[in-house]
Amino acid sequence: MKQIRYEAFGQPSRVARCVDVADVGPPSAWEVVVDVEAFPINVADLAMLAGRYGKLPTLPATIGMEGVGRIVDRGAAVKELNIGDRVVLLANDNWSERRKLPVAAVHKVPVDADVNQLAMLKVNPTTAYILLNNFVPLEVSDWIIQNAPLSSVGVCVIQIAKAKGIRTVNVVRRAQSIPQVLELGGDIVIEDGPNLAERVEKAIRDEPIRLALDAVAGPGIQSLAECLAEGSKIVNYGMLSGEACVIAPEQTIFRGITLVGFWLSKMLNRLSMAERKTLFDILSQMMVDGLLKIDIDSCYEIKDIGDAIRRAEQTQRSGKVIVRVSGHESKT
Repeated sequence: MKQIRYEAFGQPSRVARCVDVADVGPPSAWEVVVDVEAFPINVADLAMLAGRYGKLPTLPATIGMEGVGRIVDRGAAVKELNIGDRVVLLANDNWSERRKLPVAAVHKVPVDADVNQLAMLKVNPTTAYILLNNFVPLEVSDWIIQNAPLSSVGVCVIQIAKAKGIRTVNVVRRAQSIPQVLELGGDIVIEDGPNLAERVEKAIRDEPIRLALDAVAGPGIQSLAECLAEGSKIVNYGMLSGEACVIAPEQTIFRGITLVGFWLSKMLNRLSMAERKTLFDILSQMMVDGLLKIDIDSCYEIKDIGDAIRRAEQTQRSGKVIVRVSGHESKT
């Protein structure tokens, strides 16, 4: 079977290789075997290949945070899943034609949802949902502010917030991005720059904002802090700028603004099985209902992983890069 492996850290499109490896073999009592249908290329995958992720593997290594596929074999003790069920893969190392996993490391999803969208369920929609639900109690008509609304997480934040009746202020780097964010459903879109807090305050008519979502780090965190009500929280979940988080002590000491970090892997590990099931059931149903959708830039075959990663490395894309596994593809 084909699998993506790498033997050194470096330029992702150069170090990742599609190789032939032995089949996974039959499952034990509590395992399932899954034919992988599709997987996306995430920023975190690229960071792992480059050696810039929070926790790095021993080389040589496999890769892949996400994937979706069909169960083709199950262990004798597995009763809740059947051959042919579609599942998302909750473990890592999913860039492969076939995976053998503990039954607890997969989640059954509806077969009537788009397979490419389901391939992206674990990371970006889940990050957005937890950001909106786990840090500040939000009510209908409350405001949040974010600074990467056109990122995959940012798009999910807009859609999930809209479904929950939460309003979003979206800070963009360029004025030409404003119509696109409004079309996605953003309530307020403002170009970053001087006097951001004053312009935000005017746009929302002095209503309080108690939660800011930061994907950039760097000095932009200070700008977000100035937009918040006293005692509010900033959640930093990305490092697009490559710079250290910057917030003035006047914000933390005198205004009680809290800056916290978010790492999805650690958060998911803290969830109980029941909490995790509820989370993925909600998100997959939102996909079925058309309330949650991530744009797809392009699709590649697994054998063309180098080309796929080169496309994913480009910043000027219109969505995610998806890799489909030939022979395992489905029309749904």
